[in-house]
Amino acid sequence: MNSREREGSPAVSICIPTWNRAGMVGDAIRSALAQTFRDTEVLVVDNASTDTTADVVASFRDPRLRYVRNDRNLGLFGNFNRCITLAQGKYLHILHSDDLIPPGFTALSVQFLEEHPEVAFTFTGSEIEAGGEVTTQDYRDATEIFPPPDGFRRILRDRNVVPCPSVVGRRALFQHYGGFSLEYPYAADLALWLKISRREPVAFLSGTRIRYRQGPHSESHRLLFASARGYQDMIGIYRAAGEELGQEREQFRGELNAALERFAGDCLYAAWTRGDGMQGATPSSLASLGRSALSLAEGGPMSSRFRRLGLWTLLFLLPGASRVPGLRRLTGALRRDRKTLY
Repeated sequence: MNSREREGSPAVSICIPTWNRAGMVGDAIRSALAQTFRDTEVLVVDNASTDTTADVVASFRDPRLRYVRNDRNLGLFGNFNRCITLAQGKYLHILHSDDLIPPGFTALSVQFLEEHPEVAFTFTGSEIEAGGEVTTQDYRDATEIFPPPDGFRRILRDRNVVPCPSVVGRRALFQHYGGFSLEYPYAADLALWLKISRREPVAFLSGTRIRYRQGPHSESHRLLFASARGYQDMIGIYRAAGEELGQEREQFRGELNAALERFAGDCLYAAWTRGDGMQGATPSSLASLGRSALSLAEGGPMSSRFRRLGLWTLLFLLPGASRVPGLRRLTGALRRDRKTLY
C-alpha cells in the first residue's frame, strides 16, 4: 500500500501532542512506533513542558520519530492545530500522549481510507482504563459508513460517538475545515466532528480500539470533572450548531433537542454529585447551565416536552436540595455507578 502524497512524505503522521507527561508519553510513542504499517512519521509536539519530556523522547532511536517543542504553551487545541501544521502525511492521527494504540490500528485505518476515498475520517471504539478497571465502548457492532448528514445527526444525538484519539483523517480536510476552534478549550474536537460530518461521510471501524486512560492526569478530568469549563463549552457548541443550521434547523430539531436534554441531565448529575468540589462552579451555576440548555430546545413530541419539564423542575429544585444535610449521601450508590460517564 503506497499512499505517499509526494516523494519523501509519509503516508500517515501519528501526532502526539503533550504537556508535562514525561511519565506516560513514552508509552504512547512506543505504541505508535510499533505499528505494523511502517510508512509513518511519529511527531511529538511538546507544549512547552517543564518536566523531562524531551529526555524521554530522546531515549528513542527511530528515524521516523520527530520532536518539536513549542516556545510557549498554546493550549490543548492550539497544540492540536500545531500538529496539523507540522504534519507531513496524507493522513493525520492525533494520539493523546496518555493513550495507546494496538499494532494493527494504523494499517486498518489507512486501508479503509484508501479503499473509500470519499470518507473524511474514521473512528473506532475504546478500551477505557480507569481506576484499575478496563471497560469497552463500541459505537457499532460492525464497520459502517455514515453519509452526510447522518454522521452529524448521530454525533448530536448519541453520547461518546467519536473518541478523539481514535480519529484518523485526511489532513487536507482538517486544514479545509479550519482545524480545532480555540473558542472551545475543552470540546473543540466535538465542534470539528460536527462541522465535518454535516458535509462529509465519516466511518466507524470495528476490529480495533484505542486504549483510553482516564484519571486526574487527563485534560478531560481537569476540564469536565474538576471544573465547569467543559460544560460551558458544550452549551456553546450546541448553541452555535443550531445557529449555523439556520433554516435547516427544523430538519435536525429532534437531534438538537436530544443533545440539549442529555446535556441538561449531565449538568443535573454533575451539580448533585460534585458541584461543590469543582473549580469555578457551584450546584447553582451548573443547574443554571442545564436550564439554559433546555431553553434552546424547541418543539418535539410530547414525551420530549415532558422530559424537558421534568429536567427543568429538578434543576430548579436542586440548589435548595443540595443544602439539605445528608441528602446527597443517600444517593451514594448512584454516584459510584456513574462517576466515569461524564
